[in-house]
This record gives sequence, structure tokens and C-alpha cells, in this order.
Amino acid sequence: MMRDSFVEVEFSEVYIELSKPALHQFIKRMMSQHYSLFWRYDAKTIYLMIELDDSVHELPFIRNTEFLTLSADSLHVYDDVLANALEKLLQHEKGNGIVKRSTEGPLYITSYQSGDIESMIEIDGSEKVMMNRNGSMIQYKDDGKSLEPRTIYNMMNLEIDYVLMELHEALLDSDEWLISTHKKKLKKLLTRREQVEQLL
Repeated sequence: MMRDSFVEVEFSEVYIELSKPALHQFIKRMMSQHYSLFWRYDAKTIYLMIELDDSVHELPFIRNTEFLTLSADSLHVYDDVLANALEKLLQHEKGNGIVKRSTEGPLYITSYQSGDIESMIEIDGSEKVMMNRNGSMIQYKDDGKSLEPRTIYNMMNLEIDYVLMELHEALLDSDEWLISTHKKKLKKLLTRREQVEQLL
């Protein structure tokens, strides 16, 4: 089986209520792909440890009587098969969460609400393209009129996070030109976010 050379998927604000059958399905699927799985318990949380070769991921679950809830502010997954399996869980089990997928090209940010894709943004640095849940593309440049203000606001927060991340890297590299570019971009985004806030 091919393992992708570079995969990083970040799941943020993930919340999925899993019935026992759904959880067993997931575990069976991972085991059939030669992962080894085991549980680790602490007072409030049960961790499902997923191991393959030299990588270990842990998924935090909250215990409920009828089901387990996968709940995490941020999960970084460096494995394509696991990332896809988790994204399927979000869809099938009507979960909420934001999936940021870095590829060698653009960054894709998909936001799930009750298992549906609420929005999907592609950030390749120059152009922002977004799809809404009926799959129609919305050019999100300066006319966000066709989008819900709340969606635009959430998207802007993601964009601001992304620019902050870039700014952080530029600061680490002491790259003066990039630092000032990112700061300008940030300022513009923050101003636009304030305008969008007026509409909420």
C-alpha cells in the first residue's frame, strides 16, 4: 500500500458521537489496514491509540452510556488512511469539525456541520475559491454577498489563523520582507472581519 510522502491533516473542533457499532466498524477498518489499536484510560478520557510502523496517533473519547464521543480541539494526523477514515466518520456519524488538509500545493479547509460540508476553501496563496454545500463554487474575493455572514466570518477566522501561522514561520526565519507582507495581509483581514461582524 502506498503511503503518501507528505500528509498533514489537522482536525479542529472535532465532535463526533459514535455509537458502539460505528466505533467497531472504524476499529475493524483500521485493523484490516494493519494498524494495531489499543485503549488507554485516564480519569475522564479514553484514548484510542492507533499505531502503524513508527507512528502513533491517539484519539480522545469522552465516555457516555450509549456511545463514545470523539472530542478534540485539535488533532494532527500524519497518515492518509487514518485521515480519510476520520473524515468518513465525520460524514457518516453527522459530526462537526474543521478539516485542514495541506498538500504540496494548496491548503484545503473543509468545515463540517452535522455531517454536511458547510464550506470548503482552497487556499493557494493567490486566489480563494470556496464551495458551499450544494457544491456550487463561490468566488470569494471581494463580493461575499452570496454567502451567509456567519460562514464568511468563520472562513475569515480560518484565514486569519493561516496568516498567523505564516507570520509565525516568517518570524522564526527572520524574513523581514515576508513579516511585513503577512502583517499587511493580517491588518486587511482584521479590518474586513470587523466589517463582517457588523452583519452578524
